Amino acid sequence: MTDIVFPAPHHVTVGFTGFPGDRSFFVQVEDDDERLTLAVEKQQVAGIGELLGQVLARIEDSPATDWDRDAMALREPIDAAWRVAEIGLGVDPDQERVLIELTSMTPDEVIEPSVAHISIDRDQARRLAAHAMEIVGRGRPTCELCGRPTDLDGSHVCPATNGHGGLSR
Repeated sequence: MTDIVFPAPHHVTVGFTGFPGDRSFFVQVEDDDERLTLAVEKQQVAGIGELLGQVLARIEDSPATDWDRDAMALREPIDAAWRVAEIGLGVDPDQERVLIELTSMTPDEVIEPSVAHISIDRDQARRLAAHAMEIVGRGRPTCELCGRPTDLDGSHVCPATNGHGGLSR
């Protein structure tokens, strides 16, 4: 098992490459010595944003309403070290830091997973929560009937209408 620890990174973000309907999502963390980029699913990015929002609410804080979006951009090269299988979030109340743990997928039970341990301050957590939710929101619109993503023009095969398409906009 490989453990990678970022006790005080200066850059933590989520982002994507590609276009709606064909995007790849990433988590990226960087300190003075190392940059780590990990592949994640869109739902995992949404989960990071939602869970960080819940954690911040529990410690009487809230996600950012205004932040430098350019500073939250993914940095090149965007080469994922591994795909994330599990995400854990917690709070270290003594240090007033939010802890994020990202565990890799493994092809079988013989190989132990890699784990990235990231400790961020409240300000980073606020920006990451808000940015994650904004990134997810940039995707394709969803059908009001079935909740599935539609094409950019609003059309799709909708199971709620027996495949005849969702609501026209």
